[in-house]
Amino acid sequence: MKIKSDNFEEYIQRNCKNTKIIFFYGSNLGLIDLLYNKSITLLNIDVNNPFNVSKIDGSEFSENPLILEDNINTLNIFSERKIILLDLSHIRINKNIENIILNSVVEEDINYLLIIKAGNIGEQNQLVKYFKNSNKSILTVCYEEKTNKIKNNINNILIKHKIFFSNEFISKFSSTFNSDSLSNKMELDKLDSFLKNNKTVTEDVLFKFLMNNEDINLNKVVKSCSMGDAKESLNYLEKIYDKSNSNIILVRMFGKHFKTVEKILISSQLGSSFSEAVDCLKPPVFFKDKPFFLSQCNLWSFKKINLIQKRLIDLELKTKTGLYPEKTLISQFILSTSILAKKRVKT
Repeated sequence: MKIKSDNFEEYIQRNCKNTKIIFFYGSNLGLIDLLYNKSITLLNIDVNNPFNVSKIDGSEFSENPLILEDNINTLNIFSERKIILLDLSHIRINKNIENIILNSVVEEDINYLLIIKAGNIGEQNQLVKYFKNSNKSILTVCYEEKTNKIKNNINNILIKHKIFFSNEFISKFSSTFNSDSLSNKMELDKLDSFLKNNKTVTEDVLFKFLMNNEDINLNKVVKSCSMGDAKESLNYLEKIYDKSNSNIILVRMFGKHFKTVEKILISSQLGSSFSEAVDCLKPPVFFKDKPFFLSQCNLWSFKKINLIQKRLIDLELKTKTGLYPEKTLISQFILSTSILAKKRVKT
């Protein structure tokens, strides 16, 4: 059954006993992580209990697909329900993986709960189709953060602290946030804490606070690099590296970015202007990122994007082996990519 992300918490509290599968997917990786962690909390799952909970990483699953079926069919002597956490958010879900998962979840008599995190897959994916029509499943798609939701969250915090600004300022202030829900939550939590002891803030103070205390996130690494600013990108990487859950996330974000630019270039060859191509993208880009992607179209060609994609494949393979220092590999990729961007080649 398909449940909107806004209704997920309420629904799972009412229907957790009848649910066998929870499936998160979409372009908003931050929201996927938030809802995933929310489900862990609401269902009182002890992720550190190896007797009741099995955690399967995407790479591990790719190398040993039978691990999922084995875990589902393993009897749990310590509790009535077996919990399996499957993280596919950083691997490509092909037909083989789809079939393995679908074949593993057909057994009705086994008492288990399977929670799956996936990336940005399409509506025609067989997993999406199956879980959408299953009354034992919760399917939640995580789209990029909407502008109105960001505005409402900011307004709620300001009202909570009895601070009021114009709608024009709220709109302008919200544009400093981005499309990732987890990054925005961190910013909003910071804002909430800041306002507890600063009741007489001005518009300028709020802007300076957010800019000076801005969470360095992976988007900034990608954006700075793809614009040719290696120094700034490496600076962001240095600040976030130890906080990052996985370097594979950054590799995937680079891949997503250049795939988006490639889509715009393809649409322009078919007769659309760059601006029209950006407006028609699916999933859509965050409105404040449109000028950035328009500028990217003047920096990148099909030839250069193809080269980058090959380098990303090589980077991911080397990162997964664990034989090379990950930070060095990523830094080298950033440097070489920034050099390509500075050449400003365009077909």
